[in-house]
Amino acid sequence: MSNVELGLQNRQLEIRRSVKMSESKQCVLISVDGMRPDGLRQAEAPNMDRLIAAGAHTFGASTVMPSVTLPCHMSMFHSVPPERHGVTTNTWTPQVRPVPGIFEAVHKAGQTTASFRNWDQLRDLGRPDSMNVSLFYDYRPDSPASDEKVAAAAIEWLGSNHQGFAFVYLGNTDVVGHDHGWMSGPYIEAIGLADKCIGQVLAVLNDDVFLVVTADHGGHDRSHGTEGPEDMAIPMILGGPGAASGSSLPADTSILDVAPTIAAALGVTAPDEWEGKSLL
Repeated sequence: MSNVELGLQNRQLEIRRSVKMSESKQCVLISVDGMRPDGLRQAEAPNMDRLIAAGAHTFGASTVMPSVTLPCHMSMFHSVPPERHGVTTNTWTPQVRPVPGIFEAVHKAGQTTASFRNWDQLRDLGRPDSMNVSLFYDYRPDSPASDEKVAAAAIEWLGSNHQGFAFVYLGNTDVVGHDHGWMSGPYIEAIGLADKCIGQVLAVLNDDVFLVVTADHGGHDRSHGTEGPEDMAIPMILGGPGAASGSSLPADTSILDVAPTIAAALGVTAPDEWEGKSLL
């Protein structure tokens, strides 16, 4: 093969990759609070199992310290560690040196943003002017129906909106972990209930939707927040255009990689401040 032919073939491959990367008009991020990778493996979770088989995944992604819900989600959305965004507890504090998050990046690109959650402290993951839809379902902490209500609200919106970025937060798994213990029977069942909600959301999505399913942290006993592997290891599942079927994500996959991956899937420019990498 001549150099000219080789160059043409490489250029055609680059074009095909570019086309493939531009296929996603919508991305949906689902965060299952406190879902440990080994908990997912034990749970009856056919929907996440199918996503794993059809897409890319790892059971060894890492979260940030402190391994607590709000700091971890801030890092998930802003692609910087807590020492950079400044949120180190479950109480939000304004950023001294603001870093734009994925909501701001997508909204700046002229695309729609939406958030569905049952823990209101996540309201500040995006600035109000970057949110087209923001729904909080006030739930009883001991009621698994709260995740179902969140999923139902997301389904209603996603059924008629097929572009931009949507965030779906399912908080019941973490509540059950605190009440009954991580890896307890009720905790494993809670992951199964979250999987049912994920399946219901999947049913209304178009085939070209890019999907990320992950967790903010793990847990041990009835707590989390340490540097122990039970708290720090999280699953990461990618589905849709750009996610190679049955493939494994890199060993150094981090929660910081979520926002850059979503930006790449949607063709959105990632802010220079972000420290994570795209997994596509």
